[in-house]
Amino acid sequence: RAMWKYARYGLLSAIGLGSIASMFAGGAGMWVAFVTAVFLAVGGDAIFGDDLSEPEYGHTWLLDAQLYSNLPLLLGLTFAFLWQISPHDLLGVGAAIESLTGYDALAARASNGAVHYAGGALGLGLFYGVAGTNVGHELTHRTWSTSAQVVGRWLLAFTSDASFAIEHVYGHHKHVATRADPATSRRGENVYGFVLRSTVQSYVSAWGIERERLAKQGRSVWSWRNRMHRGNLMTVTYAAAFYWGAGWLGVATYMAISLYGKSWLEMVNFTEHYGIVRVPGAPVEPRHSWNCNRRISGYLLYNLTRHSHHHAMGEKPFWELRAYPETPTMPYGYLTMIVVAMVPPLWDRVMIPRVQAWDRHFASDAEGDLIAEANRLSGKAAFMAPTPDGLSLIHI
Repeated sequence: RAMWKYARYGLLSAIGLGSIASMFAGGAGMWVAFVTAVFLAVGGDAIFGDDLSEPEYGHTWLLDAQLYSNLPLLLGLTFAFLWQISPHDLLGVGAAIESLTGYDALAARASNGAVHYAGGALGLGLFYGVAGTNVGHELTHRTWSTSAQVVGRWLLAFTSDASFAIEHVYGHHKHVATRADPATSRRGENVYGFVLRSTVQSYVSAWGIERERLAKQGRSVWSWRNRMHRGNLMTVTYAAAFYWGAGWLGVATYMAISLYGKSWLEMVNFTEHYGIVRVPGAPVEPRHSWNCNRRISGYLLYNLTRHSHHHAMGEKPFWELRAYPETPTMPYGYLTMIVVAMVPPLWDRVMIPRVQAWDRHFASDAEGDLIAEANRLSGKAAFMAPTPDGLSLIHI
């Protein structure tokens, strides 16, 4: 039991290692990453419920090691997919697999069909979001650590997200739950429009933050000190690897997967912040974001699910985040919420009553005018309806 509190956060790495092997195997094996992650996240959350435990950790280096291991894991999974789409036996890997195991990986690759490549792309993009963006998020919050910043930004580069380490840390956490925050989803907004709006506005915001920071140092926005330039070049490095392995078709494939992986981040943002308002400049409190204590989501996402505490204390490492069961809580786990969001009428049915309940039970008096304005701008008559009596936002 003492080791389980550490080992449970290795669930994602275990899936990733198995997915690398199955990706090289080709065929139906290319679907393993996607199917396994989805099955565990949706089914596991439904079966195993919530985890409110808050253990103490004496060996936090074990938890840090699991975070940092995601970079080589994603590099391995990326190379396995690149090898599958390449017309060449890159680095002689296929020959080596046959020599060591007797399995003819090259013949298996030759028999792949479009459905197999689709499975590989879906799995790789999902891992870019879960093991890339999510872990990059955790690490780039550690603004005092150079190693965390470097590894975190290489992880974010998989999803072409040079802006995240800048806008999220210095913009989103400052403006969350206000209309100044690109990553706060507004009442009446659907997930598809939000993904586009948040992506574009977050990127523009990051440039603005960098421009202001560099101006204070007397430097041009085109200076090499601009973190946007360095982040974009990290992504170009990955694209160059795909060009080496599969030409321009490889580059196009990578960019499509990268942007698909980025969409997972934005869909998570959509579910974490939907409809909540805050007076600009007022302290960010745990009630200003949707929390989730689902067990498997927490293990796979390194407690990103404990979002209420994260926004109240953004620099806390994931193992120090508390459950905060008294905060506004999502009715389902993270991936299930994303699936619900993909069907806007279903999302409205699930979340509009909960946002209204947030208004009644969590909003301050000072937020009343903001609520009225948000309801008006939503364009949805349902936001004007009375809140259902007895609806609880605390899920245990």
